[in-house]
Amino acid sequence: MARIPQVRRVLFNDEEIGMGFNSDSGLAVGTALEGFTVSSDPVATGQTVTSTITIVSTHEELQETLGMSFEAQGRYGFFSASAKTTFSESSNYNSTSTFLVARVVVENALRRGRGFKVTGDAKALLDALRFDEFKRAFGDSFVRGLQTGGEFYAVIRITSVSVSHQTSLAATLQAEANGLVASGSFKASFEEANKSAGTRSEYTATMFQKAGSGAQISPTVEIGEVISRFKQFPAIASDSSAAYEAEVVTYDTLPLPVPTPEEQEAFLFALADARERKLGYIQTRNDLEFALRHPDFFRDPPSAEVLMAAISAYTRLINAAMQHAIKLSRGQISPPRLFDPGELVPPLTEPAPIRLVRVTADPTVQPATLRLVSLACRTASDPSPSTDEIMIRVDDVPLPGPFPVDMSAGDQLRLDNTFLLGSAAMKIQVWDLDGGLGDDDLIGTVTVTGAERGTGQKHVQLSDGQGVYELVYEVV
Repeated sequence: MARIPQVRRVLFNDEEIGMGFNSDSGLAVGTALEGFTVSSDPVATGQTVTSTITIVSTHEELQETLGMSFEAQGRYGFFSASAKTTFSESSNYNSTSTFLVARVVVENALRRGRGFKVTGDAKALLDALRFDEFKRAFGDSFVRGLQTGGEFYAVIRITSVSVSHQTSLAATLQAEANGLVASGSFKASFEEANKSAGTRSEYTATMFQKAGSGAQISPTVEIGEVISRFKQFPAIASDSSAAYEAEVVTYDTLPLPVPTPEEQEAFLFALADARERKLGYIQTRNDLEFALRHPDFFRDPPSAEVLMAAISAYTRLINAAMQHAIKLSRGQISPPRLFDPGELVPPLTEPAPIRLVRVTADPTVQPATLRLVSLACRTASDPSPSTDEIMIRVDDVPLPGPFPVDMSAGDQLRLDNTFLLGSAAMKIQVWDLDGGLGDDDLIGTVTVTGAERGTGQKHVQLSDGQGVYELVYEVV
């Protein structure tokens, strides 16, 4: 059983100091406290500034850089209507482009309430031991302080026909923002890249800003504007600060007869799983939408009809995962359970994987190829004299041929299956069917990327705790 932290930070959502906070919904509710004062530390009036220019490589890393990771917020679904959440989930992250995030966070001294006393109405509920009614009216926590200052985030997407030029442009922009190369270096490199069809490139810049007013908060579109705002933002946040986080504490920080709220481990696990599912669906849909709009970046891309059908299916899955997370956060799914699209009415099915292979402007550079070499049984999963009924799946698609194959200790199966590796990783799974395909039938999984090209044959041991198999593969 996980316990709600006594003190935690959440995204500011128009809360006021002293308001109650419901941890199940993530919303401020009635106010049970009065008679308090609000002030900042008079001897610590300075600011704290943190800034980074980061090249991110996954959707989750992008969310973490924007301060929107599951761990950072402690709950998922609280701020689905906030401007920052909308910004973080509209970045159109995809695996083809390179993404940079410029981040500046300015912290003023925390404004905090002191001397809280319980109102008469709240005390009457506590005296009568009506804790459930108290929680409904005033939540399980309250807002003790507000963090003012400001936040500035700019997400820059760079895409080039040439992968090497794409990487070079991203590195140049990062160096220019950090003052390591001359101002205007990125613009010059970008213009030079677009002189050739083989290095044709594009970029977009989107921003989120909390602090400032008037011209200080005007949109940044050009790279020069992004870098200028990035460097000027601490002064902007000093001139015109805004609240961007609330400090929320549980009522047991006060001398009140309220039991400390506890959260079920299953609830947190189910909530994190729903978020991971949604982010995975979003990234896959973004990859497919990018391929639909820019088919010239890919080798033999699927038809528009195939891509549109898959995009529609992933949109339905995203909406379903969001609804599941919202119901979990509101306590409408009890006991908590994992998101299973097959249990929906009507049920949903994830489309078969669509592999997108980048084209390259350099004809000497070929896409990496995964080659399966062999599978050997060291110890059977099923007790002798039974044999394991083995199936191999690559990205959830069964290998063609004689599968499933009966194997026992000492058996070795020669393989000669090849797969083009796109920009995403490829997943290989070994299953012992036993007449089904449940969670207990998976012997093991190995994930392969193009970065393994040229490193020779890999011998990977897979085990479900009983059976032991050795898979041999190479990336060429």
